[in-house]
Amino acid sequence: MTDLYIFDLDGTLIDSGEDIADCVNEAFSHFGYFRVEKEKLIAFLGDGARALIERALKESTRGKFDFESDFGKRKFDELLNWYLEYYYENPVKKTKLYAGIKELLRTLKEKGKKTAVLTNKPGRIAKTILEKLEVEKYIDLIVSPDDFAKKKPDPAALAFTVGKINEKFGSSFAEDSVIMIGDSNVDIECGKAYGCKTVGCRSGIGDTEKLLSARPDLSFAVASEIEKFIDVLSENSDISEIQKFAMENEVPILQDEGSTFICDYILSHNVKTILEIGTAIGFSSIRFAKLNPQIKVTTIEIDEKRYETAKKNVENENLSDRIELILGNALETPIDKKFDLIFIDAAKAQYIKFFEKYKENLTENGVILSDNLSFHGMVEDLSLTHNYSTIKLVKKIRKYIEFLKSNEEFETEFHKIGDGVSVSRKVKGES
Repeated sequence: MTDLYIFDLDGTLIDSGEDIADCVNEAFSHFGYFRVEKEKLIAFLGDGARALIERALKESTRGKFDFESDFGKRKFDELLNWYLEYYYENPVKKTKLYAGIKELLRTLKEKGKKTAVLTNKPGRIAKTILEKLEVEKYIDLIVSPDDFAKKKPDPAALAFTVGKINEKFGSSFAEDSVIMIGDSNVDIECGKAYGCKTVGCRSGIGDTEKLLSARPDLSFAVASEIEKFIDVLSENSDISEIQKFAMENEVPILQDEGSTFICDYILSHNVKTILEIGTAIGFSSIRFAKLNPQIKVTTIEIDEKRYETAKKNVENENLSDRIELILGNALETPIDKKFDLIFIDAAKAQYIKFFEKYKENLTENGVILSDNLSFHGMVEDLSLTHNYSTIKLVKKIRKYIEFLKSNEEFETEFHKIGDGVSVSRKVKGES
């Protein structure tokens, strides 16, 4: 069971590269050194401020800075201290949270998980940034080189962090309770040396090739993607092969709370026929079919690789006679059957079109369920993301919610369960 989530900071929780680069160049200008390209400075990140300034000085002076003489050592310390003070005063000019991070941390807190930040960044700067970005309240502990002399990738730093959490909360977390999440090979090497699970974040500021060469147990584009698997990682029993495949290949599957809600609805309303739009790898279809031997599921998937994986999973569960898989575009696939429940969990931008196309496929008392209407909390709080594409998607989900609210044919209930679920049923008297 995973109960302690330990995060790297730069490139994992926060996109801070530009601010760091700007502050380094301000320090260099102040001391009369040539400025260094932002991209190069960002590539120097990951091993703490001292290593950053050393690498940047070598680049700025073309390797001519004298690090060994007394004068050079004094000059280096002056420059490093000036940089740290300047960065402390200007830590959040361009720095922002990665998409979904605030909601991830909030969700972990709500689920009773413990969280820590283990960073090679100076502690007071890390704390200031997290405070300014309004997420420090979700972090149980911040550990930096100010607290412990050894830094990542030394596993002693991770062991120290776990020990401090145990000391603070009277817990007894060990390697099998911990997951280390970061954007560089340093984070993954640290976690593996300690003996815990590891997650690599490919869209951070670390070297992605080096990150993946360290072979993290899981890898996601951004850390917030782990939110979908919190419940899976919390299970005492072994993770199923389908769930493991979903995590390793970033395939979205229903969060346990949302899945449980839908399963309870299916059982309590005697649902026998289900249409699922968006099969993925068959996780939901299989779970629905297993609820009752009389249940039949029709499910549509547009991605051929996922369809083939789902087909194998259904066959392995001996459910091919009750789960009909269709490969195709749900907006173009002709379906003549009627269903007690239609579950929309495919492309969010097409939800209105899916709803309009399939509403006539409902039985008299049938319902349409839609998932991901909170979208990691971004629907309620758009400030959680600064990504242009994500903002566009969230606005389309908001438009769908307004469509449901204003739809005179259907009445819709909204449930803050999982990632947000709606239940839409025809208004009595509508045909």
